[in-house]
Amino acid sequence: MTQRQNVEAVQRELLTRIRTEGVQAAYEASLAVCRDPKAPAPARATASATLFRVAGYFDRQERQHAKEPHEMTAEELQAEIDRTHGLISQPAAGESVFD
Repeated sequence: MTQRQNVEAVQRELLTRIRTEGVQAAYEASLAVCRDPKAPAPARATASATLFRVAGYFDRQERQHAKEPHEMTAEELQAEIDRTHGLISQPAAGESVFD
């Protein structure tokens, strides 16, 4: 095994652990902070916001109530296509088709 292959193998293993063990530990830590009445208010607020953000509660309002494509009429599909084309050609500040 070459040095490069060894480095790549270690990086893959670490990323796997971060995506499994790390995420579980981060979730448990955030939840523990939220539940701890003695935790400072800023820490509880940050932990709460993190959990809400990961759960998708901070997504834009229109996305929370958007229909799935299979639920849309032809007119609704066309309107969504037009909206997406507009985002691609002239995205508003802070807005991206990839959000």
